[in-house]
Amino acid sequence: MKKIIIIMIVLSFGLNSSINSQKKVALTSFWVSKHIGFEQIGGSASLVAAIASLSEDPNFNLQPVLDNFYKTFTEDYSENFPFELMSEEDVIKRPEYIAYEGRFNEDKDADRSKLFQRYLTPEGYKPLVESLFKGEKSNQMQMIKMFNDADGVMFVSMGYEFIKKTVPFTAGVRAFVRIKLWNKEGKKVFAINEYGISKKSVGIVGGIPLMKPEKLLPLCESASEKLVSDLSKKIGKVSKKAAKKL
Repeated sequence: MKKIIIIMIVLSFGLNSSINSQKKVALTSFWVSKHIGFEQIGGSASLVAAIASLSEDPNFNLQPVLDNFYKTFTEDYSENFPFELMSEEDVIKRPEYIAYEGRFNEDKDADRSKLFQRYLTPEGYKPLVESLFKGEKSNQMQMIKMFNDADGVMFVSMGYEFIKKTVPFTAGVRAFVRIKLWNKEGKKVFAINEYGISKKSVGIVGGIPLMKPEKLLPLCESASEKLVSDLSKKIGKVSKKAAKKL
């Protein structure tokens, strides 16, 4: 009987040690951009204006895409991470985070409380853009400094771009996502880039794709679904090596 008790104590101690030693990461930026890139199909002034008008159209509603991606990421993808995500409350309710202004004014984004904005985020999150330089004032370094009680910080973003299809005068939509994790020293732990292409396409007239929300929204949704599905296969493989670098 004593041996059984001792074994149980040892196992309990080992389990508690494992739990206590698990790394924590702060997810400090999560967003979807309503702006559709157009580099592959040219960049006339008319096209730029049409894309700007589309992003301001309330019928071009990507909020369900954002909500589904965030839910999938935090509930499903996170199970594959060799670390724990800091609770949402611990991130977005932190006074320093609430007061923080992005280095590129991306958090101001015209009117953050209105539909007419480029970036969509889960409530309370900031659409921070990764800085290319590694100075102390970069967004990522500011987040590392702010969340010094975490072992690393993570940025997640999704965007869209038009791509040419094989059928002449047609364009599809490609969704892309970038997930990047830095450790407490500001060193990259991993960066994941994944893409998904819509099954259908829209016509191009005068160098401008058909910009009606009812036509483009299904393409963005289709590309996003493909992306989220493919990403689930990749994220587990990449994140396995993350624990050693945190």
